[in-house]
Amino acid sequence: MSQQDRKEFLRRTPIFSALSEAELDNVLPLLISRRLQKETVVFHEGDPASAFYLVRSGQVKIFKASRDGREQVFSILGEGQIFGDVPAFDGGPYPASAATMTGAEIYLIRRDDFQELVRRHPEIALRVIQVLGSRLRQALELVRDLSFKQVPHRLAGLLLKLGEEYGQETEPGLLISLSLSRQDLADIAGTSRETVTRELKKMERAGLIAINRRRITIVDEAGLKAWAR
Repeated sequence: MSQQDRKEFLRRTPIFSALSEAELDNVLPLLISRRLQKETVVFHEGDPASAFYLVRSGQVKIFKASRDGREQVFSILGEGQIFGDVPAFDGGPYPASAATMTGAEIYLIRRDDFQELVRRHPEIALRVIQVLGSRLRQALELVRDLSFKQVPHRLAGLLLKLGEEYGQETEPGLLISLSLSRQDLADIAGTSRETVTRELKKMERAGLIAINRRRITIVDEAGLKAWAR
């Protein structure tokens, strides 16, 4: 990818979009590109924080793993989204793990370089704080759902959220443009793969969604919202 292509990408990302042409030119030398295969761990929970990350393409999941190997996925990140940001500020270890869900290209900026960048451009810190605030809100919603909502309602709410973030309007309805396995959905919804399969079939029979292999289309958004309550 050319330097101009990289600059255009940075200009489209929320945290760098306010920078001038000259300021973006100063960021470019700090970017280190990594091309990763599907299911590659970027970092483990507890690893020393060495860098701040930005998704160029593909999807990356942020998760915690239990001792028996079960995962709780907190977020799925796509193009232009950041991760590894909290330790870049506080100097602590990574509080969760990150791994690719597809083949992906990511950019990293070494922690010291990122901190110097923020000192020179405080508006970047404000953008990151906005992202952190949004993630805190999502985390609180996840805790609420896991604590008080039954699986069918959690799963319906998850599909609506994925549709909002990754939806593409098609003739049948809102296509979730992510190829997610039943296990992926189970890891996010905090349940088992078998339960997800059973509940998706119920939603499909009710005319709320349509399933084509790993692709899910929301056919009746109003009905799915009612299901999620």
